[in-house]
Amino acid sequence: MGWTFYHKPRGVSAVESIKEHCFGADWTAKHVVAMTATWDTVFAVVERDDPKSDVYVPDADGKTRALAVSAIKNSPRARDGFNFGYKDMSEAMGPYGHEAPLSILAKCSPLQDLPAVVPEYSSLKSAHEYRARSKAKAEAKALKRGLKPGDVVTLAEPLTFGGQKLQTFTVDHARVRGRKAARSTVFRAGGMLCSISPGNLVGATVVKP
Repeated sequence: MGWTFYHKPRGVSAVESIKEHCFGADWTAKHVVAMTATWDTVFAVVERDDPKSDVYVPDADGKTRALAVSAIKNSPRARDGFNFGYKDMSEAMGPYGHEAPLSILAKCSPLQDLPAVVPEYSSLKSAHEYRARSKAKAEAKALKRGLKPGDVVTLAEPLTFGGQKLQTFTVDHARVRGRKAARSTVFRAGGMLCSISPGNLVGATVVKP
């Protein structure tokens, strides 16, 4: 499905807005077990009767708890007033770049085991890959939080900054304009201060001074 845009009043959270416009209040009350959000995604755990699910392991009552993933966009300067949009997906679609926090995944049903021979296109395969990426991203976030000035980080793949491909960085703390924190973790390389997201730290190695 493509993007749907509408007007979201100031002060209404993304979670509350998705409840109303994507799910509906009555359906949410009956089927949504938990919801949370990041800056670009709303996650909802949806309970349903699905005793023959080929993605999730049903409980004793034949119910599964699946993860619904809504990518979101804010367009505060939209001339038509449609300042908020969403694109609804599921983890079985393997939505790349919208990996879920482990806390919300813990509320979902476990996935079925992968068969010995996995088709190239498989909802179950996509869900397994999505959960693996979510775990790797959570580990990268924890890694970034634990970095100290002087640590040397080597990325799994180089990134381009100022026209240079850089792969090894020295960690530092610095004040960054536009951020609330007094000092933020930054990365020095090639004579520059660089910002690296947790997603780009997946697979990185760290050497302590």
